[in-house]
Amino acid sequence: MFETKSVTVVLPCLNEEKTIEYCVLQAFDGIKKSGLNGEVIVADNGSIDKSVEIAEKLGAKIIKVSKKGYGSALNGGIVEANSDFIIMGDADSTYDFRHLYRFTEKLNEGYDLVIGNRFSGGIEKGAMPLPNKYIGNPILSYIARKLFDSDIGDFHCGLRGFTKQSYEKMSLKSEGMEFATEMIAKANLLDLSITEVPTTLSVSIHPRKPHLKPIRDGLRHLYLLLLLNSPIDIYGVNIAYGTLFAIQTALTIALVLRSMLRLTKNLFPDFINKNELTYSKNFGLIYITIGIGLYLFDLYYWSSNDFGFIDQDLNFKILSITSIFLVYGSFEFFRLLIETTTEYFKKS
Repeated sequence: MFETKSVTVVLPCLNEEKTIEYCVLQAFDGIKKSGLNGEVIVADNGSIDKSVEIAEKLGAKIIKVSKKGYGSALNGGIVEANSDFIIMGDADSTYDFRHLYRFTEKLNEGYDLVIGNRFSGGIEKGAMPLPNKYIGNPILSYIARKLFDSDIGDFHCGLRGFTKQSYEKMSLKSEGMEFATEMIAKANLLDLSITEVPTTLSVSIHPRKPHLKPIRDGLRHLYLLLLLNSPIDIYGVNIAYGTLFAIQTALTIALVLRSMLRLTKNLFPDFINKNELTYSKNFGLIYITIGIGLYLFDLYYWSSNDFGFIDQDLNFKILSITSIFLVYGSFEFFRLLIETTTEYFKKS
């Protein structure tokens, strides 16, 4: 059983010896200001410096997490928490844990998840790279709000609070930085109550190279958003990930066809000897025919359900096989087309 009105602060840690003392002390101070009982957990993700030794001397509970990744470290610490409320935040001294009371007050009001908003609370100059501040974060947050009908303004703030019960409901799987995005997305899908509170982002007292890789982690965030997104209904037509996959494949083939046709036209203006492109010789046409047939079958299956929700596992398997036939068939067809055109050119 959890203690009544208790809070656990979880700090993921990877070689943070220069800032861990600042963060642990500030976390204990934040717990005191909240008026609750609590603990500080440092989820160590394989530090080789003195981070663990420093945190332990200050009274933090150390949880060793062998599986690498921001999400893995947080999950390892959260599952060991002995409190009703959990506050997570980075151990690099950029977040102010003295704002902890803002989160616990909302949790006490009955909210399941409370997200910090750095844009409303204040971002110190130099604390966030300009591309992240004006491009990456706003764009990804905007996409997330549209996909999940959410009004959260700062999807990627790492300082946030939630109940242990709601965390267990979310069953988060992400091991990397996208853990934070998965949390909000699943909370929306589960209809959990979510709100925001202002918080700040400061320049670290000992700046270091960020663990965050903007492009890589941004793409992982985007991929996760699309993967978790529930089906979209547009004029009575249900658009889910199978449909998006089909559209993606069609666009890929269109680009291949355009490129190959342009290349053939530029190299061989006299075009080709059509007699050489027979069905018996060009297996690409056979693969394309099979692919189109599978597409038509899948379209019939969808229409039989009034273009509504269908078994997405089956749908995705059909479309995956279809795409293999169509993409491979397109390449095979144009490979033979160019070979045949080359032979014709040589003969002439």
